[in-house]
Amino acid sequence: MRLSQLNQPTFWQDLRLLSLFDLNNLEKGIKLHRDSEPELQAAAVRLFQNGVITAEDGGYLTPFGVNLLEHLDHLLTALVPAASPN
Repeated sequence: MRLSQLNQPTFWQDLRLLSLFDLNNLEKGIKLHRDSEPELQAAAVRLFQNGVITAEDGGYLTPFGVNLLEHLDHLLTALVPAASPN
């Protein structure tokens, strides 16, 4: 990935929407309503157009989407420090 892509707000919005899906329960989809944040609504359309989710307003992950969410989970596990106990 090119560094310039990391600076695009749409990239982070797409990741944010993808992170809303539950990797432990793939039968649980999401539904964005009309009053949802416009940025999330736009992210859903992009993810749908790229074959990541099944509907423009959320739906379920496609097999490709599941694969992307697994990669995102691995990245977060590796790069985000675990919360330290108090």
